Amino acid sequence: MNVEKLIAKLQFEQWLIDEAKLLDDIEFDDWFSLMHSNLIYQMPVRVNKEGTVRPDYSTEMFTFNDDIELLKLRVDRLKTDYAWAEIPPSRTRRFVSNVSVKELVKEEKAVVNSYLLIYRSRSTDIHHDLISGERHDEFTYEDGKWKLSKRVFIVDQTTINTRNLAIFV
Repeated sequence: MNVEKLIAKLQFEQWLIDEAKLLDDIEFDDWFSLMHSNLIYQMPVRVNKEGTVRPDYSTEMFTFNDDIELLKLRVDRLKTDYAWAEIPPSRTRRFVSNVSVKELVKEEKAVVNSYLLIYRSRSTDIHHDLISGERHDEFTYEDGKWKLSKRVFIVDQTTINTRNLAIFV
């Protein structure tokens, strides 16, 4: 790994850690400011296939398939009394690891993969959720900053064992 790619890895790793902190601290407006105006934000449905056939997720069905406008509506809704699934807000802790820069065009575009583990607890419930998966992110450099322009979250579970998915990945 050359020095430029190592610096980029550290830079994107810190970007993802800062993003996780914003989400865990319920700073959704600040988090949303990290998004690019052409954002695609997806979570394909996981499917079971025989043997080692890949991909083992759908390329046509999604748990969510948002653009920037829909994501903004989701963020704004969380600030209302109508986001019942998040009243009171979930307590989350996001753990980001295995960050790798797959493609880098300096100050233009980057493709970054990472693993994500989310711990989530609700109110006084003694049960908790664990959601894990891999993220395939694309970044666009704009106005001196990296903005997230595409995220595909490949969840590890075929059946997600959570009452709702009103959190961001």
